Amino acid sequence: MKNYLLKLNQLSLRTRLIIAVILCILLPWISTYLVSNYFTKDVLEERAAKQSEDDLRMIESGIKNILDDMMYTSNYIQFDTNMNKLLKKQELIKADSPRASQQTAVNYLHISNALAGLTDMLTPAYISILFNNDLYYTNYSRVDFNPLQFKEQDWFDKLDSLSFYDTLWIGAHQNYIKSERKTDPYLITIGRKIESSTSLDAYLIISFKEEQIKEIFENMQSDHHTKLYLTNQSGEIYSSVDKQEIGETLPYNVSKKSYQVVDYQDESHLLVSYPVSYADWRLVSLVPYKSTIGSINTVTRTTILIQGGFLVIFLIGLIVLVREMTKPLVKLTNVTKSVEKGDLSARFDIPGNHDVAQLGHSFNHMLDTIETMIEQVRIQEETKRNAELDMLQAQINPHFLFNVLNAIRLQIKMKGDADSAAVIYSLSALLRMTINRNNAFIPLNEELSIVQHYVDLMNFRHQHDVKLLLSVDEQTAMKEVPRFFLQPIIENAIIHGYNEKKETIEIDAFLQEDGYLEILVQDNGIGMDTATLQKLRTKISDTTYADWKRKNAQSFNGIGLKNVYQRMKLIYGDAFDMVIDSLEGDGTIIVFRIPVE
Repeated sequence: MKNYLLKLNQLSLRTRLIIAVILCILLPWISTYLVSNYFTKDVLEERAAKQSEDDLRMIESGIKNILDDMMYTSNYIQFDTNMNKLLKKQELIKADSPRASQQTAVNYLHISNALAGLTDMLTPAYISILFNNDLYYTNYSRVDFNPLQFKEQDWFDKLDSLSFYDTLWIGAHQNYIKSERKTDPYLITIGRKIESSTSLDAYLIISFKEEQIKEIFENMQSDHHTKLYLTNQSGEIYSSVDKQEIGETLPYNVSKKSYQVVDYQDESHLLVSYPVSYADWRLVSLVPYKSTIGSINTVTRTTILIQGGFLVIFLIGLIVLVREMTKPLVKLTNVTKSVEKGDLSARFDIPGNHDVAQLGHSFNHMLDTIETMIEQVRIQEETKRNAELDMLQAQINPHFLFNVLNAIRLQIKMKGDADSAAVIYSLSALLRMTINRNNAFIPLNEELSIVQHYVDLMNFRHQHDVKLLLSVDEQTAMKEVPRFFLQPIIENAIIHGYNEKKETIEIDAFLQEDGYLEILVQDNGIGMDTATLQKLRTKISDTTYADWKRKNAQSFNGIGLKNVYQRMKLIYGDAFDMVIDSLEGDGTIIVFRIPVE
C-alpha cells in the first residue's frame, strides 16, 4: 500500500486530479450497480418464488379434486351400506354349496355394476377389491389383468398393517392394463384395507391415470422451459409432462419449505415446492432463473448502463476541463525544469490575475532576484580575490621582518649576548603567532608557549622578574583550546597584580572524570578586596559580544579579562565556566572549566 502511495505522490498534479475525478465518478456508479443488483436480486427471487407457489397452489387444487374422488370412492366402498351388504353377501357364500357359482356370479354382477357407476361419475379409472380367498371384483376385464398379481407387489403386505381408515399412497407405476399402456403408460394408485365382520380380509386398490395430472401441468405450464413435477418426499417423480422422467429422482431437497436456486441441466433454476393434500407428496416447480429474473435484471442493467454512458460523457468533459485548468501549472513546471537545467532566462508568461498567474509572477520576480544576487556574488567574489591577493602581498613584509629578526638574533647570539637573542626570539615567535590566525584552536602546549614568550617580553620591557611555572602532563598538553585565551589573563596578572617583589604565576591543567579540561591560573600578586572582586564578577557577566569585538581590534593589553570570558561563552555556551577568587595581599586564582568535546 505504501508503494502505491509513493508512486501516486510521484505523479503530476494534473494526473492525480484526473485519477481523482475518474474514481469519484466511476466508484459511486459501480457501487450503485453492485448494490442495486444485490438487493434487486433478492426481491426478484422472492417475487418469482411467490408466483411459482401461487401456480403450484392452483395445480394442487386440481389434483385435490382427483384425490377427493379417489377418497370418496374408497370411503363409499368402505362405508356404504349397500356396498357392504354386497361384500358381506359374498363372504357368506359357501364354496361347497351347489348354488355357490350362481350366487357368486349374481353378486359379482351387482358389485361390478356399482363399481362401474362410480367410475362413470368420478375420476378413478380402475378399482379392484380382493379377498384373501383369492376372490376379487374389478371394473375392468380380467383378460387385461389378473388382480391377484397385486399380492406379488412389495407394497401389498403393508396393507395388513393399516387400520380401516388409513390409506397407503403407492404412487406412480406402470399401467397394469396391457391394452392401454401405449396411450396411458402410467397409473397412480392407493390401497386400503376394508373392514369386515367375517374372517375374510378384503383389500381395496384404486388407480387413476397419471395423464390426468399431466393435463393439469400442461394447462398451467405457460413456458415450456418451466418444469412441473409431482414427487414424494424423497424427490421420486410420480408425474411430469415428460413421461421419460417418471420414476427418476430429483437430486434436491424437495421437502424444504423455502425456495432454492439449484443447478438443473447446467443452468440455474428457481426450485419451489408445495405440499399435496391427503398424500405425503410434493408439487415441484423448476423455473429457469434467467427467464424469471433475467428479464427484469436486464431492464435494471440497461438503465444503469445508460446512466453509465452519460457519466462517461460527463467524465470526458470534466477531464478536458481539468486539463485546461492545469495548463498553467504544466507550463510553470516546464519553466522550473528549465531553470533546474541552468536556464535562468526562462520566464512564466501566462497572463491574468488568478492564483497560478500570481504564483508565476512571483516566480519570475524570484528569478530576477536570483540573477541580481548571482551578479552581486560574482562581484563580491572578485573583490574577495583581490583582497586575498592584497593580503598575500601584505604578508611579505611581516615574513621579511621575521627573517631579519632571526638574522639579528643569530648574530647577537654568535657574539655571546644570549639574553638579547632570547628576547628577540620571543618577540619573533609572538609576532608570528599573532599574525598567523588561520587556526582558531591550537594545542594547549602551543598556547602555553605563547604565554611563556609573552612573560619573557614583559620581564624585559618592565624589568620585572616574573616566573612562570607550568604543570601540564603530555595527554592534557595536546587538547585543543582557543588561541590567545590565556595571554590576557597573564597580562592582567603582571600589570595589575605586580607587588614589587618576585612574582610567580602558576598554570596547572588536568582532565576531570566528567570530560572537562580544568585549567588553574594562580599568582601571588596584590590580589583584591571583596568589593572589587564582586564588581569584577558583575562586569564580566554583563560584557557583550559587541564590546569584545570592539576591544579585540586593539593590541594585546587591550583585550581584558571580561572579553576572554565572553569569547569563551560564545564558543562553548553554557558548558563553559570560569571562577575568579582573590584575597587582598594574597594573589588571585582563576579556574577555567572547558568541555573537551
